[in-house]
Amino acid sequence: MKTTDQNDLDKKIQNSKEILRLKSKDYDKNFKNIENYIKNEVKIIETENKKGNSIIPQIYFKDLDTNSDDIINKIMNRGCVIIRNVFEEKKMNHWNTQLENYINENNYYDHQKEKAGIDQYFSDLKSGKPQIFGLYWSKTQVEIRQSIELDKVKKWLNKLWNYKNKDENIFDPNRELVYADRVRRREPGDSTLGLSPHCDAGSVERWIDKGYQKVYNDIFMDNFEKYNPFNALNRDQTKEIESPAVSHVFRTFQGWVALTRQGPRDGTLQLIPIAKSIAYILTRALLLDVPENELCGSKPARALSVNSKYHSLLLKALTSIPEMKPGDTVWWHPDVIHAVEDNHFGENYSNVVYVGSTPYCKKNLEYSKKQSEKFLLGESPPDFAPENYEVNFKNRAKLDDLTELGKKQLSLMSW
Repeated sequence: MKTTDQNDLDKKIQNSKEILRLKSKDYDKNFKNIENYIKNEVKIIETENKKGNSIIPQIYFKDLDTNSDDIINKIMNRGCVIIRNVFEEKKMNHWNTQLENYINENNYYDHQKEKAGIDQYFSDLKSGKPQIFGLYWSKTQVEIRQSIELDKVKKWLNKLWNYKNKDENIFDPNRELVYADRVRRREPGDSTLGLSPHCDAGSVERWIDKGYQKVYNDIFMDNFEKYNPFNALNRDQTKEIESPAVSHVFRTFQGWVALTRQGPRDGTLQLIPIAKSIAYILTRALLLDVPENELCGSKPARALSVNSKYHSLLLKALTSIPEMKPGDTVWWHPDVIHAVEDNHFGENYSNVVYVGSTPYCKKNLEYSKKQSEKFLLGESPPDFAPENYEVNFKNRAKLDDLTELGKKQLSLMSW
């Protein structure tokens, strides 16, 4: 989907609102029904947080093959999960040091100053960009992505979804295509602001795109109770507005791997752990107190805004994840609202490698082929601002550093 001028976008928003309102017998009543559900979920989360209990489901890597229905139901409800001990701490320490050396020997900080301002994806959020590094092809990142451990995790996550439509697979849960993303390294004491609550993979598209309208059809048609966030039908058919840093793939889960120990107050991840929370955002924008050409603050080519003016109820449930150790991973549904704490009050670096579960389907394969060309050149992937720091970096991962699985994941070898 390509953006045109503002007038054209205004018309698309207004037309889409008319279409979506007509799907409901009473869109105001539909919103109130969804709001009541969210109020109850928020109350549960607030209560558990006050008790000091983590509302976010947790499971150990060694237990993935013997998981219970209870943990699965919790994940489906919360839209997120922590999978612990995926990698040994000794291996994580090696990868963390290797990444640090890669940054220092290539004078990354000097290059970053030269290219400041290229990436505008988060520019409309109250909080800007945390200490995220525009690096994609370090050996640390590549080795983590192509690891057997992460491959097992992502297959397990994919199978939480309903990926069949009649006799056909919408995606193949057993074949993974890598989505190269960045790293976060927050220094102790960092107060450069984090990342305010948002969703990726489309902002205004979630209302105006035909594919997204089909994904959320039950929500708009008064069938909220039947809406299944883990139904993949039409998720591979969405069309995103062209822009750097807007994800053009279908991820069953977004996530990251902890390179260092980190917890609440360490500038870490925050989640609103309600899998169906997107329904509140979508139907809230249809109410008459929102200008007809606006969508509660969401703008094209930016992260989807979640803000206090329109979404104060949801923000009450914003929860910092519990302490993570090196080798632990955290995963969240692509519709789950997430943020990064504004301040890092800890004493050590808070480092992560962003990863995502990107199953094999036509939409993801098309992106993967474009991404593989960028890998070979050492350039930034297609979804990100063309900063291209790594073209001439020493010790960048090359084709010879890929395993057979790694080559398949990057569409450089046939499955």
